[in-house]
Amino acid sequence: MKHMRKASAVVATALLIGIAGPLSQAHAAKSYTAVVKCAKVKISNNNAVGFVDGKGKANTKPKAIAAAKKNANSKVGKGYRAKHCDVKSVK
Repeated sequence: MKHMRKASAVVATALLIGIAGPLSQAHAAKSYTAVVKCAKVKISNNNAVGFVDGKGKANTKPKAIAAAKKNANSKVGKGYRAKHCDVKSVK
C-alpha cells in the first residue's frame, strides 16, 4: 500500500510539471488545403467547354484533394461535370 501511494505521487508530480508529454498538452490537428483545376465537360456530348477551379480542406492530403474535386464539381452547373482534375497545390 505504501509503495502504491509513492507511485501515485510520482505520476501526479509528472503530470503537474509537464513531463507526461501528450497527456499534458493539447495538440492541434493537422489540416491540409488542396487546389485543383478541372476541365468543365458538357455531359450530353462529352466536350470540354472550359476550366473550373476547386478548393478543399481536410485532415489528410487525399481527403483534401477529394474535397477540392467535389468543390469544383459543385461549381460547374447542371448538365456539366468536372473531369480530368489536376492537383495544383496541397499545403
